Amino acid sequence: MQRRAAAIYFVLFLAIAAGSFGYITVVDAQRPEVDVQGQELTSDDTLRIGDRVYIASVSEGSGELAWTNQSAQASASLEHNSTATYQNQSWTVVIENRTDVSEFDLHEQLNVSAILANDPAVENETATFQGDEYVVYPANETSDRELVLLDEYLPAPETRTFAVGDEYEYVAEEDGQVNATVTNVTTSAAELTWTSPQENTISLSEGGNVTLGGTQYVAHFPDNSTVILSENVQGYLEDTRRQDYFTERKNGLWGVFIVSFGAAIVLLGAAYLPVKD
Repeated sequence: MQRRAAAIYFVLFLAIAAGSFGYITVVDAQRPEVDVQGQELTSDDTLRIGDRVYIASVSEGSGELAWTNQSAQASASLEHNSTATYQNQSWTVVIENRTDVSEFDLHEQLNVSAILANDPAVENETATFQGDEYVVYPANETSDRELVLLDEYLPAPETRTFAVGDEYEYVAEEDGQVNATVTNVTTSAAELTWTSPQENTISLSEGGNVTLGGTQYVAHFPDNSTVILSENVQGYLEDTRRQDYFTERKNGLWGVFIVSFGAAIVLLGAAYLPVKD
């Protein structure tokens, strides 16, 4: 009698489990889809919004939009007494210490070693005496060895003056040589600015919101290589809510299947336990 009752309940729970599993396979094809309209993009497609052009990159269900800011500004400072490169030469930056300063000078840095080497009348090395540096004229048949102060020997260095608004050829680390503009001068430094186009990126993810040209879009990836940018943000949210509701109910059916199938196995095993007299 015990085994007969267990067999009946086993069949009942097995039928419930089979029905739940069968219904899951049927309703799975009825899963709600996100259905929004908008700009459909794949990798390397371009999107123009206003005066800005975006280049899309899509892969594995995510992506980004890249655009170049052609009017981006970069800046640099030339500090007082620092060394600057201008027209492939080294110069010393000199700024007057006054309240209304609006310009700065570049003083040529003379190559002392090269100047001495090119003058056969002097030695190639200077001499230091009592803290001063001298150029040495060697002794010869008609004259004795002579020392001349280095500052008196060297030619006057070339000077270039730049004021606010002037153009300055500047070598930037990332942009190379650029035509910069002197935008400000203080007693400590002169500021240069120039146009430096910069690339910017905007990340795209499923359901993520992006604002382009003042309009908000939602990103949807119907497949791994395509993204749709839709203005229908509310419609997207409603579709995902329906998907969440569907998933919740489907998970409930899986729960019924697991519990029923487990109960059937337990009952079947219990029915064949030995009976103690």
